[in-house]
Amino acid sequence: MPYELNDDAPAEGIPLLDYYGVAPERVAHIQAAMRRRAAEAGLPYRAPEIIPNTRKAHILAEYAREEGRVGPVHTALFRAHFTEGRNLADAEVLRQVAQVAGLDPDAAMAAIDAPRYAQAYEANLRRARDLDITSLPTIVVNGRHKIVGMKPYAELRDALAQIAAEEA
Repeated sequence: MPYELNDDAPAEGIPLLDYYGVAPERVAHIQAAMRRRAAEAGLPYRAPEIIPNTRKAHILAEYAREEGRVGPVHTALFRAHFTEGRNLADAEVLRQVAQVAGLDPDAAMAAIDAPRYAQAYEANLRRARDLDITSLPTIVVNGRHKIVGMKPYAELRDALAQIAAEEA
């Protein structure tokens, strides 16, 4: 389900340095740590220069869910943001994400402005608030158990096994 870390971000996004609100050297240190963590996991990482307002990207995902393409859209959004450093608020980026994910780009762009997908998005945001989701990632299991934060595989596996044992 969607969750916006920066729901108050302006439509044009927030420059990375402004987002962190610390000296540029500190931002460089933070980003270097992110690159190291990504490399340790075998993932490419490129910091975006803009922290985007992701509302339209989330609405695109709602449309993609209905079209059976939400997985490919999420993959393309993550790649665009974290690997290519692209601004997810940019209409051309969203158009390309839709196309890469196997959606008709014109229909996807129309859906972003359609009230029904915005309403579905808002309903999912309310559901996230009702579940008290306040950080990402959060995995909700059976509507009751939460696993919060990035976890090493073994820790995630053990948490899921413990939940399964409690549910049995």
